[in-house]
Amino acid sequence: MADPFLTDDEVDRICDGLRQNAAKARYLREVVRVPVKRKPNGRPLVLRADLERPSQAPEPGRATVAASNEPNWSRRAP
Repeated sequence: MADPFLTDDEVDRICDGLRQNAAKARYLREVVRVPVKRKPNGRPLVLRADLERPSQAPEPGRATVAASNEPNWSRRAP
């Protein structure tokens, strides 16, 4: 049976270029968008199933927050 967690080598390949464990955990959480726990030695702990699940991230190029200069259509113009 395969290990349910990613190995340290797999995490290192995903976070190529990052050396600090805190930076790797932040990258996995914010960029890859997977839940991350920490091992007692500080390394990120990621479930393989979380990485393989399709992400619910918004489409690239689509704004998630309305720009401040957009019209407010909820009220009538004077």
